Amino acid sequence: SMRFGVDLESVLYVDEGDIVVAYESLYKALEVIKMVSEYVFSLGRVPVFLGGEHTITYGTARAAGEYHKGLCVVVFDAHADLRNEYLGSRFNHTCVVSRLVEVFGGDSVVLAGTRAVSREEYEKLREGRVRYIPAKSFRRLGLKHVAQTLLDFTSSCKSVYLSVDMDVFDPAFAPGVATPEPDGLVPADLLDLLPEVLSNRFVALDVVEVVPPYDPSMVTSMLAAKIAIEFMSGLYSQLGR
Repeated sequence: SMRFGVDLESVLYVDEGDIVVAYESLYKALEVIKMVSEYVFSLGRVPVFLGGEHTITYGTARAAGEYHKGLCVVVFDAHADLRNEYLGSRFNHTCVVSRLVEVFGGDSVVLAGTRAVSREEYEKLREGRVRYIPAKSFRRLGLKHVAQTLLDFTSSCKSVYLSVDMDVFDPAFAPGVATPEPDGLVPADLLDLLPEVLSNRFVALDVVEVVPPYDPSMVTSMLAAKIAIEFMSGLYSQLGR
């Protein structure tokens, strides 16, 4: 990482392998994800989870909350994901932030890069159910303002879980996602934000919603990998982990 001056080849990190889930039951799958994630947190590690449908965050973030008190979840996503249910289910990518709010409370969930919402979600944002930084703020107000806003929103949090839905980026940079949305972030909006906000409060990262069949050029996958690399490098450079 040139951004942090870290060569990850000199850093000890472990690939814990894949989490094998029960596809016949979403609830069972989420509980397995939570159980395995709890084990990783119990070892005192800072995990990077790679998905997968955004609902996995409901399992991994709850596990983080078991080991890190005062947890806030920062979600970079084109969509608010604040629907109560979708197609008869309360557990899918359009509802995951609603489920996180139920677990951690609205003051402990922050949205960033948001630019596509339903009427139901818009009303929840307008009512202040969660705090959010819309995508337009990155362009109109700039990096320093966004960084300070994010730090202000998480100032009372003892620990922070970062979740990145790849559709937060403009489809020009991340076409291989399930629900692309124009007018999105450019990679530097997030990557240059990391040096401004990373600290020892950050306890986990997930990068989700990469769809390889929609990504023949592997542009999306490479960007997802870059985010993971920069997150790991940033923590190591600042914390010596």
